[in-house]
Amino acid sequence: MQDTHSQNTQEQFLALKASAGSGKTFSLSLRFIYLLFQGANPHQILTLTFTKKASNEMRHRIYFHLKSLYESIQRGDFAQNDVYQTLKSKGLSDEIMQQNIARIYAEFKQSNPRIETIDAFFNAVLKKFCWYVGISAYFEIGELSNQALYEQFLSMLSAQDLSDCAQLCFYDGAISLKKFLEMLSEFCFLPHEVAAQFADVDYDVQELAQIEAQILEKMQVIHNFINKQPDIHGRARNLFNKSSVSKILESTPNMLLQWRNHTYLQKLATSSLLDDTRDEILNLLMRYFTIKEGQLFARYGKYLQTFKRAKTHQIRSQNLLSFNDVMIHNYELLKVHTDRDFFHFRLDDKIAHILLDEFQDTSIMQYQILTPIIKEITSGEGRIGDRSVFIVGDEKQSIYRFRGSFLGVFEAATKNMHIQNLPYNYRSKPRVIDFNNATFEPYFNHYIHQQYPSKQEHLNDGYVRIFEASLDNQALQERVYTELMALLDKGANPNDIAILTFKNDDIQSIKEYIQAKSAHLSIITEESSSLFDKTEVKILLCALEYITLRAKMLADNPSLHLSKSDIQAALKLCEKKIIKLLGKPYAQDVALAQQFPSLTLPSTTLPATALLALIEEFNIAQSTSLRLLELSCAYNNIADFLDMCFSSRISAPSSSNEGIKMMTIHKSKGLEFEYVILCDNLSGQRGDTQSLIFAYDEAKIARIYRKIKNREHFDSAYKQALEEHKIHIQQEKYNLLYVAFTRAKHGLSIIKKHQSSMFDILNLSPRCDEISILDSIPAQTHIQNPPRIILEQMHSLGTQSDFIKQDELLHKDITTPQQWRNIIFGYALHSAFELYLGYDMPRVDIEHILFNRYGFALNAKSIAQALHYATTCIQNAFFTQLRSAKDIMCEVRFITQGRLYRIDTLLCGEKECIILDYKSSANEQALQAKQVQMYMQVLESIYQTKAIRGFIVYPLKHTNEQFYEVH
Repeated sequence: MQDTHSQNTQEQFLALKASAGSGKTFSLSLRFIYLLFQGANPHQILTLTFTKKASNEMRHRIYFHLKSLYESIQRGDFAQNDVYQTLKSKGLSDEIMQQNIARIYAEFKQSNPRIETIDAFFNAVLKKFCWYVGISAYFEIGELSNQALYEQFLSMLSAQDLSDCAQLCFYDGAISLKKFLEMLSEFCFLPHEVAAQFADVDYDVQELAQIEAQILEKMQVIHNFINKQPDIHGRARNLFNKSSVSKILESTPNMLLQWRNHTYLQKLATSSLLDDTRDEILNLLMRYFTIKEGQLFARYGKYLQTFKRAKTHQIRSQNLLSFNDVMIHNYELLKVHTDRDFFHFRLDDKIAHILLDEFQDTSIMQYQILTPIIKEITSGEGRIGDRSVFIVGDEKQSIYRFRGSFLGVFEAATKNMHIQNLPYNYRSKPRVIDFNNATFEPYFNHYIHQQYPSKQEHLNDGYVRIFEASLDNQALQERVYTELMALLDKGANPNDIAILTFKNDDIQSIKEYIQAKSAHLSIITEESSSLFDKTEVKILLCALEYITLRAKMLADNPSLHLSKSDIQAALKLCEKKIIKLLGKPYAQDVALAQQFPSLTLPSTTLPATALLALIEEFNIAQSTSLRLLELSCAYNNIADFLDMCFSSRISAPSSSNEGIKMMTIHKSKGLEFEYVILCDNLSGQRGDTQSLIFAYDEAKIARIYRKIKNREHFDSAYKQALEEHKIHIQQEKYNLLYVAFTRAKHGLSIIKKHQSSMFDILNLSPRCDEISILDSIPAQTHIQNPPRIILEQMHSLGTQSDFIKQDELLHKDITTPQQWRNIIFGYALHSAFELYLGYDMPRVDIEHILFNRYGFALNAKSIAQALHYATTCIQNAFFTQLRSAKDIMCEVRFITQGRLYRIDTLLCGEKECIILDYKSSANEQALQAKQVQMYMQVLESIYQTKAIRGFIVYPLKHTNEQFYEVH
């Protein structure tokens, strides 16, 4: 009985060590499902991840695992289902799963589980208790302008304060004003008790000078004694004759530390007085460092309080908080505030289970905020269905120290929990797994070898290649290019290749080198994944800028800031950019506006209208330009639209991001690629530039030290903190390489420098496995540009208002609840067709979704009726005939004449396209037919070789009356 209870406790509070590729997302999603079968309420399960991508993936995984289990149990073949097998291995019986899956699946679809990022969770907590820390409930997430913040801070300082600030920057190692302001900004995010070291307290400015004088006085005692010795080494006579402490620290530390063991001092006569003097100097030096650091921190503290006031002013004026601001306010609420127990009570009432992903990336402050919640759960009574904690992480993948993550957090959090390891690597091929095991085992304590999950697979699958280039950066880039071309020649798909670097600066250099040799290759970087970095979008934005500049040129009162000659020069620059982006030669006398008349549009033209005309003239109707067109529909003037474009970051459509991926190792975390080419640093390794050193007590910051040269020789506590600091830096270098190597699924290529390589710490030997296993992948040595969509000139077909009279009439006199419900019923009917035809969903899933969407107005009977009408219509023999051998597209949107339209369903075959427009009533059939005719005309201009047919579909009519063909 005791063993059973122990096992239950271990399972209830479980930490999972999940190495790269070991299936942690599967384990997390199965844990969530397991808790549901144990009776947990999905609303009381808090699942925290570090990225939105991970949150969305988790949500989808849980849904599809439940769906898979539900359908397999319905079919009766559940014994082969992976989810079923895993849950059974955890102790769930067939009876429990079969009896509860339908209910659990239905409840999950109707629930909104708390699967979110840790930032989103902190955001929600602050929204709940914001007034307790003086924050408006209507704050938004964003970054304050550093420039505005710094100006606000400096404007709050007196002339004397500014002078003192300049002296402080010089006193603290001659740091720049910018560095000083950046340090103050970082100090704002320190825990309350740690920031207390910067308290604005009075200090005796003379104390440091007095200690320095005492040190020099005692140094002179030793100097005088040495010069009285007849046999002392000549170079030793002036060793202790120093004019300042800084000179002692530069040249004399070894003399004081090694003392009589030093070569120059071995013949020094024994003297207890001399030894005592030397010991006094060491003690005074230790005191000197402590006081100097204290004075620095006190002076920083004086400015920190003013800086915080400036920041508060900026936050309140702009109502913006960064994620770090949100975190520090959470810390104040849950760790410092006098009412923190009340806040915990309000939170704990709704959190019974917590699942934490990627816990090795948790910062100390994040951990301190979560600790009370975790402790509240683990200290309570009840079985696993009542309360549980599940933590997943891998200390080998902790690489975000610069963001505050700390290696000791995972160990501290899991100290009293049962720990399991995931043994298999489901990502990489055997050769890659074996190489990583052999490479990293010596550098990680208690390293556990990853295993390949299937014995039947060929153990020689995959490859690892290690090349050593010369010190020349060009040779390094050439080797990357050669390896890339070798992969492409062997048939690798460019979309499956990733080139990883250590620094952002190296990405552009390597990209330019590769494209100079093979311009046809599409290389995707973080910048090029931005919509505004796409060539077509750059052309269109330049064209809009040209239109606004031309309007200023023609205006009677041109810009107050620019003369007409300045505007003319700007116009010429726009012309050059457009011509260059179009890939055409530039001529000085070019008349661009004659070639493209849309450039002469008035600046008052709607952005969408101007863009549509420009897209047609430039013949650049690709997904990126159409996305820009879509964005422009929300703006009424070109100037505002351009302002948005120049100040926003919007991702390009995924279809435009096909090609070879290039990113830093940090950006690749959490991703995987078939083939990885890892390039060494093009520049040298950067030393440690941190000015502060943190001493830790488990997962807490015990104190802060200011880094001062040679201090470690005289201050043992500082020395220990410095050594631990260096160990953490070194360990993160191993972690970074581990993350890089484990991104590869099929093959890993490492390009290293001959000297000063980032890979030197691993002692790698050259290796060149043959790439001979890509024959099954269709050869593709280059990327072809996707086919362009040609927009033909269309006749004016009227405006949307001409075709929606029916809707206006329906809405005009809606006064009763029943009429309103009729409208909602129509929406439900449309959704039923979309979900069935567009997503091929089972009827039971569609019914749940319809109830979620329209249950506020329709009862279950009405929703079932709407679904019945839709499915009966779809099963109509004539409907079956229409959609035979055709692709089905639902809710097809298109823009014409600057307006957005939508086709309910479009059936596309080799010879014909068919439009289906669903209506619940035939009262306005003439107007309905006119709208479908407009749709048909648009499609005829696009699909010129296909027959276009259109039907109005009336699902509420009898079978033989449901389809009305429009001619």
